[in-house]
This record gives sequence, C-alpha cells and structure tokens, in this order.
Amino acid sequence: MSSSIEPVSRSPRTRWAKVMLFAAAVMSYQALAYFITVYHPGSHLGESLVAAPVVLVTAGLLLRTARGRLIFMTLTAAGIVGFLLWRSAGAHAAWFYPVPYMTVYLMLLWAFGSTLLPGRLPLITRIATLVHGEIPIEIVRYTRSITWAWCVFFAAMATISASLFLFAPLRVWSIFNSLLNLPLVVLMFLGEYAWRLWRYPHFSHASIATMLQAMRNFEFHRPSAGR
Repeated sequence: MSSSIEPVSRSPRTRWAKVMLFAAAVMSYQALAYFITVYHPGSHLGESLVAAPVVLVTAGLLLRTARGRLIFMTLTAAGIVGFLLWRSAGAHAAWFYPVPYMTVYLMLLWAFGSTLLPGRLPLITRIATLVHGEIPIEIVRYTRSITWAWCVFFAAMATISASLFLFAPLRVWSIFNSLLNLPLVVLMFLGEYAWRLWRYPHFSHASIATMLQAMRNFEFHRPSAGR
C-alpha cells in the first residue's frame, strides 16, 4: 500500500541545506537558553527564551484554521494575564522557567491521550490513515499501542522535568530541558520508526519526509470519532 501523501520534490542539496540550517538554529537556541537560565537566572531574557518555542509551535499548529485562531487567541490572552499576575506577585524569574516546558509536555500528553478515550480514533491511527488511506487491522492495533507509548513518554518527560526543577540544581534541570528534550523526542521518533520497519517488513511504510509532511498538515485540535 503506497502513501497518499508525497513530499514536494526538492534537490538533495537543497533539502539537506535546510535540514542543516534548521539543526544549527535549534542547537544555537538550546545553547543560549541553557547559558541564560543557568548563569543569569533572574534575567527577563530567560523567560522570553523558554516561552518562545511554546508560542511558535502553538501558533504553527493553530493558526491554519478559524477555530485554531480562536483557540490561539484565547490561550494567548490567558497566558499574558497569568504572566502579569505572576510578575506582580513578585515571583522570581527562574520560577517561570518550568512553566512553558510543562505546558508543552502536558498539552502533548492530552493531545495523544484524549484520542484514546472510548469512541475516539487514536491520534497515530488518524495520521496513519491520512498517509495511507485504509490500513490493515494489525496496523490499527499497532498505531493504538504507539499512541499509548507517546503518552507514557510525555508523562515521563513532565515527571522528570518537575522532579529535577524541585530537587536538583538548576543546571541539571536546564541540561535536561534545554539540551536533551528535543534529542529525546527525535530518538523516540526514530526508534519507533526503526521498530515499525522491523516489526512489519511487508507493510508499505511511508518515508520520514512523508510522515513529517502529514504531521505538519494535521489539525491536532480537531477531534475525530472512532470507527
């Protein structure tokens, strides 16, 4: 079964140049976020750095539809009000640092976990159906189990992040959240992809580029009923 979504054709040189540029930008951001949060924990720049990815990712996911724009404006207003109340209470800037990370982990946990409720179609099953169309029942079961696996992953990320912030030095917490969180997500993604290729060798698997394109076009805020 072939993929119903194919990535736009680009030259390998252009594609790799964009990948390398994006990787360099991410690594530079992570290094700067780590430096500021560890060596200048009271800086307002630290608050902006940890909040920026949350705003950018949320905007990218929600601004494509009218409903998404309404959700984004509501979240933005609530975030601004909450932050102003936080600052007016005299809270130290460093206590804001875990908020964006925990927000992302818990939002992703909710995005995956809510689709596992009765009558709902698991999120990974929805993406697989978007890419392939109809999928075999064994792949349906597998995608449901992988949706559970991502729930466990994000729950673990949130638990580790909160525990490190409360009980470990700020440097250790920042290493985990500023330097290791994205590599761990990539490792989880690639590990699952490699396992799927090995577990179901006769299934026509979509390429990573096709999967990323499908996820980029996917409307995470739009619920889907089960079959």
